[in-house]
Amino acid sequence: MLSGEVKRKKLNEVKNEMGRIRSFFLLLAAGGILLLPESAYMRQAVKAGDHGSVVLSVQTTPDEVYRSEKGVSLSVRKLFGQSVRRKAESFPYTDTFMKVREGGVERIYPVSAMGELYDSPGHEVIRPGEALRRELVKQIKVLRRKHYGELISWNDAQKAVPRQAKFEVLDLETGRSFRVQRRAGRQHADVQPLTKKDTAVMKSIYGGKWSWNRRAVLVRYDGHSYAASMNGMPHGGDGIPENGFSGHSCIHFAGSTTHKSRSKDTAHQFMAHRAAGKASDFVGKASPQELADLVVTALDQHDDAILDLLGRPHNRGRLEELKKDSRSFVSVRRLTEWKPEEARKAEQEYVLELPVELAFEEAGKRPRKAICRFAFTRASLYDPWELTQFEYPEPGRPGKRTEDGRKSR
Repeated sequence: MLSGEVKRKKLNEVKNEMGRIRSFFLLLAAGGILLLPESAYMRQAVKAGDHGSVVLSVQTTPDEVYRSEKGVSLSVRKLFGQSVRRKAESFPYTDTFMKVREGGVERIYPVSAMGELYDSPGHEVIRPGEALRRELVKQIKVLRRKHYGELISWNDAQKAVPRQAKFEVLDLETGRSFRVQRRAGRQHADVQPLTKKDTAVMKSIYGGKWSWNRRAVLVRYDGHSYAASMNGMPHGGDGIPENGFSGHSCIHFAGSTTHKSRSKDTAHQFMAHRAAGKASDFVGKASPQELADLVVTALDQHDDAILDLLGRPHNRGRLEELKKDSRSFVSVRRLTEWKPEEARKAEQEYVLELPVELAFEEAGKRPRKAICRFAFTRASLYDPWELTQFEYPEPGRPGKRTEDGRKSR
């Protein structure tokens, strides 16, 4: 048996060890609460009473399944109690949302990069107190860096991801990923899925049917995530047998071009910027021709988020009509070729009208083509172009019936 003195020493050692452990966890709780797993944070936040729970989320477009989330330790009462509200009918396009849960009630608010919230039912912009707003902006930046990829030029990309490299492609809409190998490509990366399983995942991303549609993706290689754009149509040369993919598909980066025209594809460039969280920046610097291409892409791919990015108070109603129109289209593509001299001339203009020939296909109907008119304005040579008008040649119809307009890419 142990003597009384030995027992006391053992007991003191146990107490000291427990004290050290307790101090460690108190320190972790005080300085590292944001590192708790989401579910653990939610439980702790709900118990906190005053705090409720606040979860930030970033998703590339409002309808996408894939998102990045982060619980933040903000007092709900202070967040709203020390805020300033102002009336506003609209709110800037955003990829960031805040889920607030307090007293069994949950609400979701769009959040701007400046840390302002939008109360949709009340049409109010909520600006938190400066200390909380700065903390919110800080957390938004952290979360966006986690969600998006690095925007790199094609010159840098082809060095960072060399030929024969095998890497993961993550689709930012569905969150599904598959592996490919870069086989060739001087103007952009020509890639092929590694296995039949990778091919099946890629095809599922496109709804089970191969498509030329451009999609925002992350290229994950050697510990990096790069912003890029892919299409989903097997074409051209093949090099990996038994992968169930006949040919290759293309992945574009910022500044990459197509093989035939050696020109930048607006939709691919936009999607690469979307994958970097810079879609708004791209639109803000786009030329009238690029904006027209984005409208065509939105109609062709039924991508409402592109039209939302182009939305302003003066054109919002028309863009909502275009969203409805796009549902009947199987494909929409531009037939008019952009001329470099016209683009250079537009650089000195404040108002511009573009007649553009488009080809339309609708389910169960013969292809059509029509001249559609785009109108753009800007306040100065340094301000962004804005779409002010888009007209079909006939009310409610995209154009007259023709034998032309077959889709080719």
